[in-house]
Amino acid sequence: MSPVAAGCAIFVTVLAGSAQAQTAATSETANLNPDAPVTTVTVTGIRRAIEDAIAVKRESTGIVEAISSEDIGKLPDVSIAESLARLPGLSAQRVNGQAQQISIRGTSGDLSTALLNGREQVTTSSDRSVEYDQYPSELISAVTVYKTGDAAVVGQGLSGTVDLQTIKPLSLRERVITVNVRGEKNSKGSISAGSPDTGSRISASYIDQFANRTLGVAIGYARQDKPNVHQQFETWDWVDDTNVVPGSTVKVPKGMKSMATTGDQVRDGLMGVLEWRPNRNFSSTFDVYHSRFDQEEIRRGIEMPLKDDGEVRFSNATVVNGTAIAGTANNVNPVVRNNRMTRDDKLTAFGWNNRYSSGDWVGIVDISRSKADHKEQLIEINSGRATRQTLGYSYNGGTIPQLSLSGIYDDPSQIAIGGQFGDGYVNAPNMTDKMTSFRVSLERKFSDGPFSSLEVGYNHSKREKEKEHLETGFTKLGDGTFAPGVLNGSQGLYGLQNSLSWDIDAVLANNFGPFTPTVLVPWGATKNWSIEEKVKTGYAKLNIDTELMSMPLRGNIGMQVIETDQSSTANTLRAWPFADLVPLTDGKKYTDYLPSVNLAWALPDQQFIRFGAGKTLARAKLNQLNAALEVGLTAQTTGTPWGNGGNAQLDPWRAKQVDLSYEKYFGNKGYISAAGFYKDLSSYIYSVTVPRDFSEFNLQGALTNIGTMTQPMNGEGGTLKGLEFAASTPLDMIHPMLDGFGITANASFTSSEISIVDQRFGSLAIPLPGLSKRVFNVTAYYEKDGFSARISQRYRSDFVGEIGGIGGATELTYVKADKVVDLQLGYDFKQVEGLSVLFQVNNLTDTAFRSYAGTEDRPRGYSKYGRQMLLGLNYKL
Repeated sequence: MSPVAAGCAIFVTVLAGSAQAQTAATSETANLNPDAPVTTVTVTGIRRAIEDAIAVKRESTGIVEAISSEDIGKLPDVSIAESLARLPGLSAQRVNGQAQQISIRGTSGDLSTALLNGREQVTTSSDRSVEYDQYPSELISAVTVYKTGDAAVVGQGLSGTVDLQTIKPLSLRERVITVNVRGEKNSKGSISAGSPDTGSRISASYIDQFANRTLGVAIGYARQDKPNVHQQFETWDWVDDTNVVPGSTVKVPKGMKSMATTGDQVRDGLMGVLEWRPNRNFSSTFDVYHSRFDQEEIRRGIEMPLKDDGEVRFSNATVVNGTAIAGTANNVNPVVRNNRMTRDDKLTAFGWNNRYSSGDWVGIVDISRSKADHKEQLIEINSGRATRQTLGYSYNGGTIPQLSLSGIYDDPSQIAIGGQFGDGYVNAPNMTDKMTSFRVSLERKFSDGPFSSLEVGYNHSKREKEKEHLETGFTKLGDGTFAPGVLNGSQGLYGLQNSLSWDIDAVLANNFGPFTPTVLVPWGATKNWSIEEKVKTGYAKLNIDTELMSMPLRGNIGMQVIETDQSSTANTLRAWPFADLVPLTDGKKYTDYLPSVNLAWALPDQQFIRFGAGKTLARAKLNQLNAALEVGLTAQTTGTPWGNGGNAQLDPWRAKQVDLSYEKYFGNKGYISAAGFYKDLSSYIYSVTVPRDFSEFNLQGALTNIGTMTQPMNGEGGTLKGLEFAASTPLDMIHPMLDGFGITANASFTSSEISIVDQRFGSLAIPLPGLSKRVFNVTAYYEKDGFSARISQRYRSDFVGEIGGIGGATELTYVKADKVVDLQLGYDFKQVEGLSVLFQVNNLTDTAFRSYAGTEDRPRGYSKYGRQMLLGLNYKL
């Protein structure tokens, strides 16, 4: 993708010259023959979606990006996350092979906010990051991404705000019924016994109007049954070892694992809208959205603890730049794992919006409620050989090392239940997130003067998030010999031979007694917490509609006043030898003033200069706000105090920002734009170890009351800046021979001087999580005579991402540059109106998801998910 920026520049230059020439020619022709008939062309499909999105962008007073559906239920991607990742300045992190977390302008997902029909959404994650793959694209009509602040947008984020919108039934002129059916196959096939590699995707929608178009109804349903197939190799981390080379400290692998994962993901989505507009002055809209996400994974493979195992010794090391990239690990005790992870997520949101206008006055009352439930269970069954083995490894510049492991691990006669991690264990983190909001606003319109209206409003929201973490170990029956239930060797283990596979249910029934996960007291009690957050937002906004130098100037200037009251209830664990819990509640109140201004100056020839400035904030992750602490002494009975945990006293991320954009439009057909932004972060959040007085914890035997505490803290100062370029047009604007062809492309370049020494990376300074310095997206399409074709590629350079860790926790890691290509082909049958066929390939090049530990010569993870191929029919009546 490196030539994309240069290619866009050349393309934009040619496009601008050609389009202006065509515009001039068209005007001249009209002047010569003013009575010439006007030809009306109805645009559908890909071009219609692009033109609708361009219209939203052009008419906005702020700097926004937009997505519009090609037709009812026909956004082309698997989830809305895939569509968002193609917008200028946006990028996605893949989870389980598909886009899930969205980064706006080089920041992590928790610094942006997701709205549904203008209302802030709860999440099924442990923090604020919305998992966008839970929103089926078939149920979303349009999306607007706000890059600049707007006083009337409640719940906006520091980096941007994503507003997902469902359709309003009275916006259509007639009844519409659509049905989409697709079959899916994963290119990896079946990599383990009984694993699925096929799936399906269906959706249907019904939109109608009644009572002389005063009542509208929209109902939509989407179901995706997706095979979950991937292969993974992971080097847990790289840690210091002083015994490899005498007198030197060398980085060695902490551990390795090679796994083959099979299973499926089932997502059901339901959308309903009831719109009542009895007259021109009043409208009432009730909308509801519900999704359920069920996932099952069977993970089979081998794990090899190395540095954490006190008996493992390294020898014959090849050391490059302080890293043992090759060598021999002696006395290794590999563990054969057959684990099952199940996940059940439910998300429900409803809102009731009432709008009344009378003369120059408009009043709105909006009530909403949303709830998310997350239930997860990971059952681990361990087995291994009686004797320790020898492991030879050589990375030699690759992510997956060449391995040689003594011993056979797929013969049940040589493998017994039990191993390095015990016999069995279960982790079951559950979370509930609830939010209730009430909003009222009043707008007064003006007929004269530079301001078109004044809007004032108030929003009150209450959010409650609880986490309950259940876990327990369970012990084998008998000597650990496998009872019936053994299958065969796992296939597709990177770097290793096959490993023993078994039927998890049969092995549990025949080799283990009953077990019940519970809150482990005291050791697991700090993983359980609750958080309450009350936010009061008052705002005022003046809308501008005037002229500057005889050219139209629109925009707004406003202020938000936000009062936040956050509190958390949890426990302090005093570690061994105290082993007791102390309940605690902690929190903080603070008030922020967020001014904002947006100006859109319309120049001749459909040119716009946009300016935005203001203050923004993003509150701390909810899991960072938990008050739970663990404290203890460096020795069992005496020593220096230490502690770690959350921090309910955190201030939010805060920033001042300035945006400037130039945009040139060619009607609704195309546009070019160049934008720059600058953010001055006055406060951010990172994990750090600092001195602290521990006298309040009464740690008897402490040699001193001053120790070290590791927890999230607020940092100060730093900037984030970037440039964004975008172009979109049908190519017949350049030459008639290119009729049917089109292209959209964008490039973003972001940098930051902020360097954080996060405790999770030791003393290594890291960039802001989510920051990719370069992001490129390009889509080429063809659409004519019923045929359509589209190929898209999105690219983001290296960044620090957040991935799932042990027991439902998350951790930061460096993610390698990611490039994903998607293909779509379609045909609309002229003989049967409304019927079309569609073929899709997602991840066409089967791009691996790769990560590393600090520097690229220390590989971390490598996962491949295969190509997802779909074939199906769409019908619209």
